[in-house]
Amino acid sequence: MEKEIPKIRVVDIETRQVLFECKIDESEKAYQFAAGMEELGLSIEVLHPTLSDTLTQSLGLSQDDRRKYEASLEHEIENHEGGCCFEDADKKVH
Repeated sequence: MEKEIPKIRVVDIETRQVLFECKIDESEKAYQFAAGMEELGLSIEVLHPTLSDTLTQSLGLSQDDRRKYEASLEHEIENHEGGCCFEDADKKVH
């Protein structure tokens, strides 16, 4: 089974139809296409795969395993106390 290659997609917001797609390393093409569609008056959205999307695809995880991973990642973020990642501006020592 061949792995799915993560792609950038340009989507019509109203119909959710994919109007254009390309490889991640060709993102400039997607944004140029999107700009052209906006000039024509379409409401579009550029969907760029997230880091977790590319990770789970490269690992070849099943859809069920991807959902479990996303749920665990979301849980970790929601329950993570701030402190180790960001400094509180009020506690900064000058």
